[in-house]
Amino acid sequence: MKTMIHRTSRAFYDPSLGIFLIRLMVGLVFLSHGWGKVVALSATMMMFVHLGMWPVVGVFIGWLEVVGGLALVLGVATRFFGILFAIEMLVAAILIGVSHGFGAVEFELLLAVCSLGIVFIGSGKYSIYKMERHLNPDVAAA
Repeated sequence: MKTMIHRTSRAFYDPSLGIFLIRLMVGLVFLSHGWGKVVALSATMMMFVHLGMWPVVGVFIGWLEVVGGLALVLGVATRFFGILFAIEMLVAAILIGVSHGFGAVEFELLLAVCSLGIVFIGSGKYSIYKMERHLNPDVAAA
């Protein structure tokens, strides 16, 4: 039984596939939430004004989530957008209010930690960045 479990676990061992799945889901979450902000810009700006920020911050966050979410899905500039998303989600958790308890900010904290994980791990081999370096040796040498 132990040998069967070991063989099965080795057959499914692929860290690059794991980071791809995490990158894909985090990217899709940011992309969908960002798209909702961009489509309803006036409501987004009012929400950010209600939080005590300038309306333009809402526009910036909406487009950051759209562009950055797409970049995470494709595997381009993952570390750059990962750090921006981690900062964004930590600020969101503080604004929502950690005083309301863990349940009020668990989604934001989960996205922040996943984004930091992407920063530390990188894009993995299933990304446009790695495919470009693999297909074009001149890019890899630079």
